[in-house]
Amino acid sequence: MKKLLYLLLGILGFTACGEGGAGGGMMCEYGTPTADFTVKGKVTDADGKPIKGIEISSKDLRSFIDGSGLSAETAEDGTFVTNKIKEFGVGGTLVFTDTDGEANGGEFVTLEKQISTLPQKQIKDGERWYRGEYEVTADVKLKKR
Repeated sequence: MKKLLYLLLGILGFTACGEGGAGGGMMCEYGTPTADFTVKGKVTDADGKPIKGIEISSKDLRSFIDGSGLSAETAEDGTFVTNKIKEFGVGGTLVFTDTDGEANGGEFVTLEKQISTLPQKQIKDGERWYRGEYEVTADVKLKKR
């Protein structure tokens, strides 16, 4: 019975993404917008001074290939660039967390920022809006506790 169901779903065009399905960097289904995304930005305090050592993670932005999320840590000048993920191009929430406390000049309040991955800045290899490599900018100001 299961095999018959899988056969029927396959004929109708239902497939899985990731390891067991299309995976391997291929699009999940015809017409599904997918692309490689990174997020870059700068984290500053209320006075505009850069904050180092802030951890950036994604709450709900996950690669459909391996489930990895966006992540980065701010440099000395407060800038960051996340790792690249293959995503459907919808958007989600980034979380900015001060994990080192006083080491970066004060303890800062965790901030969640909604981002949209559309529209975005195309970096390379994009023949259409849903293919290629794209970059989203997310600059934030954090408040001290």
